[in-house]
Amino acid sequence: MNTIHQQIMTDIANYLEPFKSDYIEQCFEFDIRDGWCSNYVYQVNVNGYYKDDYHSGELTPFILLRFFIDYEDMNVQISNIFLPDFMKYKGLGKKLIYKIFVIAEKEHYALFLVDMINSFYQKMIKRGALPCGNCDDIVQVVSETKLF
Repeated sequence: MNTIHQQIMTDIANYLEPFKSDYIEQCFEFDIRDGWCSNYVYQVNVNGYYKDDYHSGELTPFILLRFFIDYEDMNVQISNIFLPDFMKYKGLGKKLIYKIFVIAEKEHYALFLVDMINSFYQKMIKRGALPCGNCDDIVQVVSETKLF
């Protein structure tokens, strides 16, 4: 049986793989790097790459997605989602959140979006995510959160 981080990484890789051919002109690529940060916390970075408009033959790296899985407190924390301009406004970020949520929920883990900028925080609250205490940069994604 796969651990929750293995399940999420497999699902994300399967989701992102077709974008390599969808965005072939932009030379989109990705890789996933992962490892333990502490005894109970596992970190996953999904790094993206695309054609550098200013330097022929070079790729611009970016962190497409970063999340942490706390095995002790049974939660997943997404701290970064970034899409380059050519991938924005297509629902890709929300779909990534949804894919992680489905696996987290199945495994009885909570899903939090953390270290959010205010505009994204407000959008997620309007979509039904739950604010967390007195924090203005953390929400919990729940089944009522509208990710589509």
